[in-house]
Amino acid sequence: MLTPSLSLLISIVAILILLRFKLHPGFAIFSGSIILSLLLLPLVEIPSLMLQSLWNFQTLRLLVVVASALTLSRFMEVKGLLASLATALENITPKLAIHFIPAVIGLVPMPGGALVSATASQDLLKRLGLNPERSTFINYWFRHFWEFSIPVYPSIIATSVLLAIPFSFILANLFPVTILVVAVGSVMSYSLLKNLPKTKVVSSSKIPFKTIAYDFLKAAWPIIFLVLTVLLGLDAIIAFPVTLLLLMLQQRARWPELGKSFKYGLDPKILFLLYAVMLFKTTIESSNAAQAVFLDMQYFGFPSLVILAAFPFLIGFVTGWSMAFVGIAFPLLVPSITSDLGVNGYALVVAYTSGMIGLLLSPLHLCLVLSSEYFKASLLKVYRYLLIPAVIIEAVVLIVFYFLG
Repeated sequence: MLTPSLSLLISIVAILILLRFKLHPGFAIFSGSIILSLLLLPLVEIPSLMLQSLWNFQTLRLLVVVASALTLSRFMEVKGLLASLATALENITPKLAIHFIPAVIGLVPMPGGALVSATASQDLLKRLGLNPERSTFINYWFRHFWEFSIPVYPSIIATSVLLAIPFSFILANLFPVTILVVAVGSVMSYSLLKNLPKTKVVSSSKIPFKTIAYDFLKAAWPIIFLVLTVLLGLDAIIAFPVTLLLLMLQQRARWPELGKSFKYGLDPKILFLLYAVMLFKTTIESSNAAQAVFLDMQYFGFPSLVILAAFPFLIGFVTGWSMAFVGIAFPLLVPSITSDLGVNGYALVVAYTSGMIGLLLSPLHLCLVLSSEYFKASLLKVYRYLLIPAVIIEAVVLIVFYFLG
C-alpha cells in the first residue's frame, strides 16, 4: 500500500491532469477524491464517506448559499440591475470600479463570494474589453486580500484561538501582508489594463453625484443588503435566500423570469462541483493524509522554515479551504510558532501567508473555480496571472523571516 503522502500527491496530480484535458472541475475533483479513497481507505468505507459528505451540514449549507447566489445573480441580470450597476460605476471611473466591487464584497466571509462580485462587475469588465482570464484574475484577487488579516474571517478567528493571541497582535503582524497583496496585485492588474482601448464613458462632471449615487443604490441594494446582514452576524444560509426573496418581491418577479433564474442557480454541474470539493476535504480528514505529510517532513529533517511554509501551503492547496490550513496545520506548528517568550510574529506571518498563497492557487478553491466557470475562463490560463504575484509575495515573506525571524 502506498504511503498517505504519496497517495495525496497522486490524487492532486490526477486532478491537474484531468483539468489539463478540460474535464469539468467537479468531475476532476471527484475523481481525485475517489483515487485518494481507494489508495488509503477500506473499500467498504467509501460509500458511507460519500454519503457523509453529501449530508454533512457544511455541505448542505454550501449548496444553499451558492445556489442562492447564482439564482440572485441571474435574476439581477434578467431584470437589468447588473447592467445598471455597471453603468453607474462606469460614470465615475471604470478601472477603479472593477477593483472596488470585489474589495467591498470581500469584507464579507461568504463561501464562493467571488461569484457575487463577478456577477456585479461582469458587464463593466466586458465593456473594458478584458478577456475571461484577466476578468477572473482581477475579480478573484481583489476579493481575497482582506482574508490575509481582517478578523471577520473564520481563519483569522481560529488563528487567534489556536495560538491564544489577541486580534491586535494578528492585525499588527499580518496587515502589512495585506498591503503587500494589494500592491503586487495592483501592479499585475495595471499591466493587464494599460494596453486596453479607451472605454467610452460619460464624464462624471456632467452627471450630478446624487444621480449617480441614486442609480447605484437602486441597482446595488440587494448586494449592499446582503453584505450588511452578513457583517451584522446573520448566517449566510439565511441571508442569501432572504435577500433573493426580497428582491423577487420588490421586482414583482414573473414565472418566466423565475424559471430562468432558478435553472441557472440549480445547475447540476455547479452543485456537483460543490459536493466534490467537500468530498475531497472529508477524504483528506478521514485518511489523516495531512498529518502524515507533516510527520514525513519532520522525519526527513526539513528545516523549520521549510516546514513553516510548505505544510500550510500544501494543506491550503489540497483543500482550497482557509479553515483547513489553519485547523490542520497550525496545531501541529505551535512549537515552531510559539516559545517561552511568546508568539514569533515572523513565524506566524510565514505560516499564515503560505497557507493563504496555497489557498489562492488551489484548483479546489470555490471562488477560483466558480469565477472561472462564470467568466468561461480557462482555469489553467488564469494561473498565468496568479503565479507571478503569488510567488513574489511568498518570496518577500520568506526573505523577511530569514533575515529578521
